[in-house]
Amino acid sequence: MGFAGNGINAAHLYRSIDAGAHWSNISSNLPDAPANSVVVDPNDANTLYVAMDTGVYVTTEVTTCTTANCWSVYGTNLPNAPVVELAAAPAMATGDGRTGELRAATYGRGLWQIPLVTAATAAQPTISLNPPSPTYHAQSIGTASATQTITVTNTGLAPLTVSQVAVPVDFNETDNCKGAPIAINLTCAIQVRFLPTATGSRSGILTVYGNVAGGQATVTLSGTGLAAAAIVLDPVVLTFPSTPLNATSPVQNITISNTSNAAVGLQGTIITGGDYRITVNTCGPSLGPGGCTVGIAFTPTASGTRSGTLTVTDDVGTQTASLIGVGTSPATDALSPLSLAFGVQQIDSASPAQQITLSNTGDLPLTLIAAQITSGDFTVVNACGNSLNPHSTCSMNVSFAPKNIGPLSGVLSVSDQYRTQTVALNGIGVAPPGVSLAPFSTVAFPATGVGLQSAPQTVTLTNNVDVPLSIQGISLTGDYVILPNSSTCGASVAANTACVLQVAFAPTVGGPRSGSLTVTDSAGNSPQKLSLTGPGVDFTLTTNGITSISITSGQNAVFPLLLSSSSNVSGTVTFTCTGIPANSTCNVTPSSIPLGSTTTVSVTVLTGVAAASSSGRSSTSRPSTLLFATLFPFVLLVLRPARRSNVAGFALLCLLLVASGCGAGREIPLTSGSNPGAPSGPVTTAGTYTVVAGATSAGLTRSVNLTLIVQ
Repeated sequence: MGFAGNGINAAHLYRSIDAGAHWSNISSNLPDAPANSVVVDPNDANTLYVAMDTGVYVTTEVTTCTTANCWSVYGTNLPNAPVVELAAAPAMATGDGRTGELRAATYGRGLWQIPLVTAATAAQPTISLNPPSPTYHAQSIGTASATQTITVTNTGLAPLTVSQVAVPVDFNETDNCKGAPIAINLTCAIQVRFLPTATGSRSGILTVYGNVAGGQATVTLSGTGLAAAAIVLDPVVLTFPSTPLNATSPVQNITISNTSNAAVGLQGTIITGGDYRITVNTCGPSLGPGGCTVGIAFTPTASGTRSGTLTVTDDVGTQTASLIGVGTSPATDALSPLSLAFGVQQIDSASPAQQITLSNTGDLPLTLIAAQITSGDFTVVNACGNSLNPHSTCSMNVSFAPKNIGPLSGVLSVSDQYRTQTVALNGIGVAPPGVSLAPFSTVAFPATGVGLQSAPQTVTLTNNVDVPLSIQGISLTGDYVILPNSSTCGASVAANTACVLQVAFAPTVGGPRSGSLTVTDSAGNSPQKLSLTGPGVDFTLTTNGITSISITSGQNAVFPLLLSSSSNVSGTVTFTCTGIPANSTCNVTPSSIPLGSTTTVSVTVLTGVAAASSSGRSSTSRPSTLLFATLFPFVLLVLRPARRSNVAGFALLCLLLVASGCGAGREIPLTSGSNPGAPSGPVTTAGTYTVVAGATSAGLTRSVNLTLIVQ
């Protein structure tokens, strides 16, 4: 408002409590200067701030402003300039532990801010420790006292997180305070033992660190140390690391020492607590000055803190050491529910999210969490991240955003360090009011080879109005076709009905191919248009030099080829090889290649190779060899003495030839089953063969003929 004065009483600020039907003047004691902006305190509707040319003013009792002075100047040190705008920021930190700021924009003198009148101190936890000063009875060096419990209570207004519990020398603690927040007014416990390392008065400070003002709270611990007994255990509290259930920890040792000058008899060393066992014991029935060792292993049978005691009975009494370990159960990955059913949803909108809950009831984090949906009609927001803390749950929010009409389904896959679980997703897409095409916006086709035609996809034209729809024309652009006799869309579509047509992708060149389907009709939003997309696949396979090779059986033939495609062509080519002769193999290297470049390919034909291993060489000549060996002595008997020596020499030569393999293909098996002296394998029959190397991608196959001559 403008200035008042000179007999003019101009109001600056009005208030209405009935949506503007009636207004009250609440200018009250505001100065006679223009009022430029007003803000209601976001924490209290009775508190208002007004910006004027003379500064900022506040009232905390706006209901009294019509009858009494209620305004006062707010803040100091503003520049001498009009304040033209105010804004409240209730979540902004004030810098003194509170939240809530008021920002004031001045004319030419910058932006200023001050805490709101209602700026509040953020809710914080508070630590209370009880008792504040535990005192222990006198305790001998090398022994441990009974535990005393220090109770930690959260007396604040927010959850308490304990990050660390630190104890001084001569004391030992275990607790259940770390690892999970402590709710308001709840407690946790710290168990503290006194283990004096020297005689006399012993004391120290136990410190609990957490998210509180000052960051910590403390208690004073005190006790008296006495001289050690003749037999001392070290350590008297043996702590094992967290160990998975039914697994065994590394062995830790307790040393039993004799501090006297005489031998002491040891009557027994036993463990109580079923999760602990002695693995090694070097102590005999008597212990002289010095020491011996007991090795102990921890095998937890249940989760949580597991306790035990090592008891040593000797001539001077009974000595004990406490055993402490934590059993950890493995992470779990319970997923619920395993199916989601969405209602009817318009194709150009998204449903409210439904939650899938992942629960980890174990003592270890669940890791490698990932969520993926196979259908584009559903979306997921993974609020779990890639890991889930022990004894925690998290959610995955799934929405249904159909791109087509009719029943639609999808699968949510949730994987982690153990496995992959699936959630079935179902919903029904419906057309929006008016005239529309479905799928919504875009139809994407799979990769298809040039010269081929993809499987058709259905496009639905819906007339969701109460009068018939007149169709003037349906047109396509790009490498797309409407299948003959597939369209039920004639000259018109009746009221509140639909018609369909089948569209296929028929690329003429490789690379991304785009097009559109346009329906011109009598609707107010005519024409209706759909984008069409799909990748065309094309490539060439040619020889790269040699196309004909002559070899003998047992040799290899290598044919070099070139696979070429444009850089904008995507997909992968796989190879085949046919037409090879019997007793041969064909290998193409590499066996598959991504498209988009030129790559060298090798086709290798190996001859003289059987499809299955042979059981042995032919033995048709072995009977004659055996017959010769059997009859040869009788021949010598019937011959005259003069000739026997000649025949015997000849026979010896033949036997040597037979033994060397020259007789009739005789094999002498080796202990390993191999026979390096035998032929290498079956023979590939001589002849000329046409080997066909083929490359296939997206249904498109290219091939080349190669000539193999086996001599």
